[in-house]
Amino acid sequence: AAMAGATIAAQRIFRRFSTAKGLKISSNFDSGNIEVVDATDAKNIQLKIKPEPFTEFTDKRSHFQWFYFRASNIKDVDAVFKIVNAGESSYPSAWPGYKVAYTYNPSAAKPEWFRVKETEYKDNQLIWNFKSKQDAVWFGYFAPYSYERHQSLIASASASPLAEVSTIGYSLEGRGIDLVKLGSGDKKVWIICRQHPGEHMAEWWADGFLRVLLAADAKEQPKALELLKDATVYLVPNMNPDGAINGHLRTNFKGSNLNREWPGAAQKYNGYKAPTEERSPEVACVLREMKKTKVDLFIDVHGDEEIPDNFFAGGQGIPKWDQRHEDLYVLLNWVVLQACDVFQVGRAYGSDESKDWACINCTPNTANMACASNYVCDYFDCAGATLEMPFKDVDVKRDEKHGWSPERCQSFGASFVPAIVNLLPHLRGELNEEGKKMLAKAKEETKAKGSAWYMEGKEEKKE
Repeated sequence: AAMAGATIAAQRIFRRFSTAKGLKISSNFDSGNIEVVDATDAKNIQLKIKPEPFTEFTDKRSHFQWFYFRASNIKDVDAVFKIVNAGESSYPSAWPGYKVAYTYNPSAAKPEWFRVKETEYKDNQLIWNFKSKQDAVWFGYFAPYSYERHQSLIASASASPLAEVSTIGYSLEGRGIDLVKLGSGDKKVWIICRQHPGEHMAEWWADGFLRVLLAADAKEQPKALELLKDATVYLVPNMNPDGAINGHLRTNFKGSNLNREWPGAAQKYNGYKAPTEERSPEVACVLREMKKTKVDLFIDVHGDEEIPDNFFAGGQGIPKWDQRHEDLYVLLNWVVLQACDVFQVGRAYGSDESKDWACINCTPNTANMACASNYVCDYFDCAGATLEMPFKDVDVKRDEKHGWSPERCQSFGASFVPAIVNLLPHLRGELNEEGKKMLAKAKEETKAKGSAWYMEGKEEKKE
């Protein structure tokens, strides 16, 4: 049996790397995921994305969409790459309009990732033409935030007198779940990132947010200093290190979708108990800490495959949703709109039939309570939302050369420091006069978007 297993493993490795005419393809590294089907012809390189472990109890499928690999011995070669199982991926409708990301140095301190303009989704395949300027090039669904880079980020926080770093638990493969605590104020701000490990933009966002706080200074970063004075920030930059390293899009080592592993899962999935140490210890340890500290503001940072913009998905539909929650959700969106130029309201999750991704929120008491933001905002009766960033680009401010990129994620994360500072005074209790004026201005200046983006959905009338 052992010999048979070794033979199968060897065959898999051979299939992944074996090519002809000098071209070599590999993904045997952190976050790598690709399988070579046939690379004997450089103009018809056929690849497959490897599926993740089957997600029992909740999603009931094997997810795949994330890919990341290196092509070597490829300088000046007119190559055509094809992911032949793209049409069977988790989100095939997300491929149209998507451009493959590539770089010549993924480990650089500030890596520059570009987009392959000649990318198309045709006949259920993702196809791109590329002529490399160097001997080796890396392609990915998005720019990966490596585990080594994560360690460096944690080291920077650990070395700072402004931060306290702790390991609050372990993943299924024994990797630490790192929590960075900053500030000493009364308001408790919790931010978690990368429940879905292939959504690497979430940790790039965390990187930008954290580095501003670590540089808090009265002259250079006064808003950061203000945030640390008025709030205590709890940041988990990577909730799912196992899934990230194993090249997964949605799940951990055992195939659990962490954003369906919060305690509301029993209600949604026929009594399924979550989180547990057996399937989702990553969620369990974070929730334990939250219950110790309480939560006044919660942001769960993600990436979205299809919608080409940054947006929040709110808690409309949770049992405790009321006028206060609605007002705070409007204010949360508003302070972010004021802090940057790459965010928008109006486009978000809604009808699958809408070609413009017009937002349609949950109707009362229909929210999926197995999702982090829904559960946390209801349990702690706090403001919060899921923040989504694109794998593509942001239509409000497009960058054809880079698309949505690491640098832009970091800048976006940094913009949340002043945004949260402006929201802090209004998180608990009734809105004061300043808050009421801010709310009125927010609704006035976004009235062209209507009210559907912040209100609960309307229940269908039964005849």
